[in-house]
Parts: sequence; structure tokens; C-alpha cells
Amino acid sequence: MFKRLPMILSALIVMGSTGMAHAQTTAERTAAKDAIWTKELAIYKARAETGLDYYIANASPNYIGWPPGIPAPSPLSQLKENQNRITIPNAEKLALVFDDLAMHGNTAVIYYNTHRTMLPNGTAVDQRYHICHVWIKDEDGDWKLMGAMGRLESE
Repeated sequence: MFKRLPMILSALIVMGSTGMAHAQTTAERTAAKDAIWTKELAIYKARAETGLDYYIANASPNYIGWPPGIPAPSPLSQLKENQNRITIPNAEKLALVFDDLAMHGNTAVIYYNTHRTMLPNGTAVDQRYHICHVWIKDEDGDWKLMGAMGRLESE
């Protein structure tokens, strides 16, 4: 037992200092939520007006996303290719509702849902999606989208 004590104490010190370094105050968590949610709302507003430019500008170079309807996650290069397939401006109508945010250090995961009532081509629909985005705070203090996953509610 005593032979393991130094190892156990070392592990506790490392775990304790790591945990303390990543604990967020309520103010820090609120500031992160507000900054990220503002970007999320801007992504969808811009999508109907200018396509994916704002989304791409706020994505990490290491971004990987898995939107509904595709068989596997895809990198930022695919997102950039998708920009060429979007008709802009378009008639898409979406409402977003914030659900929650988890945070650890410079990483945040935001959960929200969307209700799409009109497709980009103007067709009326009633589609609800669950969205999860992973954001990282870069060295300049700016939040960048690192990962994305969405699913149609009926899936």
C-alpha cells in the first residue's frame, strides 16, 4: 500500500490541478455561451443570404462535420465544395432553440434544435433537427467550430 502512495498522490495532484485549470466560472460559461450562440444564429441567418461563407470563416482548419442525410463525416474541404451547390439568396426559413452548453477549458459543446418550415427552394416543410456543435477557443480568444453533427428528429 505504501509503495503505491507516491504514485497515488502524484495522480491526485495532476488530476486536481488539471480539474482546477479547466473549471469555468459562471461568468466565463455565460460569456462562452453568448459568443457561441451569437455565431450559431449568424451561421443560419447567413446561410439563406450568402451561403456557407460565414460558417466556413468560423470553422477550424481541422473541422469535421456530419450533417443529416450524408453517410459519413466530412472535412472542411467538403464544406467549401458544398458552398458551390447552394442557391443564394434562398427562401429557407428556420427557427433555432438553445438547449444546453457543456464546457471544459477552451472547448465547448452546444446543443440546440431547429425547426425548418421552408426549404431553400420555397417548399413548405415541417422538419425538426437536433444539432450538436463542438467549438474551440483559439489562441486569439475567438471561438472556432471544430465539429458538427445534426440529425432529423424522426431518425
